[in-house]
Amino acid sequence: MKNKINQSFLLCIALLFLLSCQSSPRAELFNVIASTPAKNLRSYAFDNTSTIISRVKPAPDFIVSFWNKTDKTNDYSSYAPTQEELRMIGGYLLKLPRRHKEVLQKRLVAIYFINNLRGSGATDYILDDENDIYTVMLFNPNTLKTDLSKWMTLRENSCFIRNAADVKVEINCGAKFTGFIYALTHEATHAVDYVESYTPYVEKNIKIIKEIKAASTPFTKNTWKDLAVPLLPYDFPNRRNITFYGDGGPKINISDALQLYEHLVTTPFVSLYGSMNWAEDLADFITFYHITHMLGQPYEIRYIKNGDQSRVFRPIGSVKVKERFSIMQEFY
Repeated sequence: MKNKINQSFLLCIALLFLLSCQSSPRAELFNVIASTPAKNLRSYAFDNTSTIISRVKPAPDFIVSFWNKTDKTNDYSSYAPTQEELRMIGGYLLKLPRRHKEVLQKRLVAIYFINNLRGSGATDYILDDENDIYTVMLFNPNTLKTDLSKWMTLRENSCFIRNAADVKVEINCGAKFTGFIYALTHEATHAVDYVESYTPYVEKNIKIIKEIKAASTPFTKNTWKDLAVPLLPYDFPNRRNITFYGDGGPKINISDALQLYEHLVTTPFVSLYGSMNWAEDLADFITFYHITHMLGQPYEIRYIKNGDQSRVFRPIGSVKVKERFSIMQEFY
């Protein structure tokens, strides 16, 4: 009996040793990040006392390569804004919400413009040697050259299969700004969210990195059950089929657009894009609040059939959206 007990004890010790040698998911993630230059702060020249506009830089090869691989393409390349575009970028940066500017000053490493970038922009996290989170932002140069209403209309229509020639969807956000004001505010909100977790986590890796236990935040509490799962009253028909920029779609016929928008304005979401998950919800919510309430521009979704403006939807004015306005005080 004593010999068997000793053998069992030794077996337990051996198993514990083997388990301790195996990397945890968190350790494995850190190993992957450590071996990826685009995810490491040490790969960048970063000075948190520099002006944010000075962080607009040519994209290094490791960034272009990383994003070509991420988006499964080979046609990304660095774009250099003109002097006129740099002045516009600087002006738009000054218009960001107070909290955004504070976080970007401390944690935004670089701004890159990428030719042929899918969508309006992208924000990614990077880590320093202490595993603190910093961010980089990428933008589509076409946002600098296209007025805001036209850009938002192009974006919105990427959601739909054009199965009905007599139906059109247009977005009216005025013509005072270019599409870059949308892209910048939206992506800057992601940067703030990565650092400060206004949603529980922007993506699953952040949940692991920060060891987040919370299932909700004040912004998501009464709206979301999980990252891409809203509370049942807000999970409207076709929501799960929403895609943008050709990323797995489009899957929804434009002939179904009217019903889609009729459902949208009964929810706390300001846009179809924001209804996809809580990170995009926060980014679009703040962006359209900023465009309408701080920059004084309209935000209307126009459903047009047979050449007549059949319906106009204003999600920013819906009852459920207005109930969330108090949260915006934290950013201003």
